[in-house]
Amino acid sequence: MTAIGVTTAQEPVQGTRRPAIDVARGLALVAMAAYHGSWDATYFGLAHFDLLNDPLWLAARTAILSSFLLLAGIGLVLATRDGFDRDRFLRRLGRVAAGAALVSAASYALFPSSPIFFGVLHHIAVASVIGLAFVRLPAVLTLAVAGAAVLAGTTQTVPLFDSPWLRWIGLTTVPPDSNDFVPLLPWIGGVLAGIGLGRLWPGLGAGVAVTGSAGRVLALAGRHSLAVYLLHQPLLFGIVWATVQLMPGEPAAVRDFKAACVASCESAGVSSATCTANCGCVQSELVRTGMWEGIVANRLGERERSGLAAAATACQKP
Repeated sequence: MTAIGVTTAQEPVQGTRRPAIDVARGLALVAMAAYHGSWDATYFGLAHFDLLNDPLWLAARTAILSSFLLLAGIGLVLATRDGFDRDRFLRRLGRVAAGAALVSAASYALFPSSPIFFGVLHHIAVASVIGLAFVRLPAVLTLAVAGAAVLAGTTQTVPLFDSPWLRWIGLTTVPPDSNDFVPLLPWIGGVLAGIGLGRLWPGLGAGVAVTGSAGRVLALAGRHSLAVYLLHQPLLFGIVWATVQLMPGEPAAVRDFKAACVASCESAGVSSATCTANCGCVQSELVRTGMWEGIVANRLGERERSGLAAAATACQKP
């Protein structure tokens, strides 16, 4: 059986990396991939996971995202512990910013009604710059600011921040339509908490060697976390899409939606053939406009209701 082994190293770990931190980042990547795979399965109708309302799924998203941000803060402390290397920092920041731009571009193409304009990579890029102001401050002060950020971001709303130019800060009265929204408040609290922990515990992960094939794979993924982040979702999305194409018949969620749609349509006196054609068109239109995931998850907010009405109008045939 493959196992993850962690032992105390007899010699200092070569280089500036700490394998235990890489393994932690690798485990976070695995959890994230599982979450995104569940999202993909729901989007294509293979499952009925209520990712947007179920408390357990919401807690899972919070835990996964918090772990990434915490590790980003710890990594920032480790990267600056021997002094601030401006060129190295700017190279890393440029890679993260480029990745964020790529994610936004892809999301605008695939989900124009709910694009990712400030997701986790956007957040890490901005929080890394802000975090530089804290890497030399007392840990207790940084942890206090982290707590204040979380408190403000989870309890306060200000209409001013509903502006498209300010939504990235948080404090909005209405969450924007986005498939991955990670505003500065409250989530910067995770990065600052990581900085505080890194300052409070300078030897975190030091002197630890990772053994076992699983451990080495996780450490490798953790060392290349940005590449794994950018590649895993297109790969999972493609696999689930291909699975749906190869399945004999339609996924259960699609069948259930069409059956309910056809029954409602026929109750209005429309012929069965017309209802079947219209409802098939509506389902396809919901997928095309990025509304399907919300419909499957039974999240019928204003956006979903308007999208459903628009799809029905576009597909209506006499």
